[in-house]
Amino acid sequence: MKNILLAGYYGFGNLGDEAILEMVLNQLFQITHRNNITVLSGNKKETSQKYNVNTIDRYNVFSILRKLMSSDALVFGGGSLLQDVTSKKSIYYYLFLIKLAHLMGNKVVMLSQGIGPIINERSRRLTAINLNKVEFITVRDKQSKDFLVQIGVLENKIHLSADPVINFRAEENLNYKNKDKKKVCFSLRNWKHTDVSEKISQVVGMLNKQNIECHFVPFYYNEDLDLVKQIENNIGDNAVYYKERLSTNEAYDIIKEMDLLVGVRLHSLIFAAAANVPFVAISYDHKVDHFVESVNMNVVCNINDIDENILYNEIIEKLENEESEKLLLSKNVKKLRETIKINYKILKEI
Repeated sequence: MKNILLAGYYGFGNLGDEAILEMVLNQLFQITHRNNITVLSGNKKETSQKYNVNTIDRYNVFSILRKLMSSDALVFGGGSLLQDVTSKKSIYYYLFLIKLAHLMGNKVVMLSQGIGPIINERSRRLTAINLNKVEFITVRDKQSKDFLVQIGVLENKIHLSADPVINFRAEENLNYKNKDKKKVCFSLRNWKHTDVSEKISQVVGMLNKQNIECHFVPFYYNEDLDLVKQIENNIGDNAVYYKERLSTNEAYDIIKEMDLLVGVRLHSLIFAAAANVPFVAISYDHKVDHFVESVNMNVVCNINDIDENILYNEIIEKLENEESEKLLLSKNVKKLRETIKINYKILKEI
């Protein structure tokens, strides 16, 4: 049996990255025993207990080196790992892992990657050099593939896939209940000097007048909870707030009962799509635009320029056309799910 080291942004309490980990592990468990898998984690104890897998600290270079000496493959399981906007340290960390894995005789597999932005010219050059030595690459959107080709990665090495979270609980039959009132879920994030809480609070006030119930879910608990509290301070009891740390399944269960999701967080939008819940997307990063485009929809506005009236009107329009929105979303999600099969094929090959 092959021994696999699985890398990503795991163990930090971000529901999107935890959902990615769950979906990649589900595929691996179909191919090999869980004892053959080790996960790099920012919280190795929590990740080990939650998924019943071997873990090592992602910051312990000596542990990583020892594990790679006994591993056969390093697998990057999705996410926006190769970018230098949040920090240059991040991209160099992952490029270092690729280099180290090859020195230790491992194959390197990159699955469902969202690439960029990579601003620094040196970072671009090193990315191209390292990725041209990687055995398998799949990306989650066409734009990521185009970018890699642009910086010098060989096109025949890159395959188009999708974010694995689009398959989250895909086997479920989604039964919709008649509700007394429409429900809209918000998954937001603060961004630099924007006035997200003020703008969204105004939209909620307008929705309340239409007897629409609003819910607020923190997807990245450490960052999003403060924003939920800010909105509660603005509008009080006129909404439902989830202030506890949710699991991926709990967040999905909340979203699937909604009539619509308003999302800034990428994986809240992907959860909604997976549950066939229409959504309205507010973009803060090109990865949001790329996902929305992949299901043939449009971003309503940018987080730097939220217009309350435009956002409100878009929400109302989608609610009034809920059934046709569901049909369109279901059709496009089905196409995305077909592309995920290449990840499973690659994992079997190694």
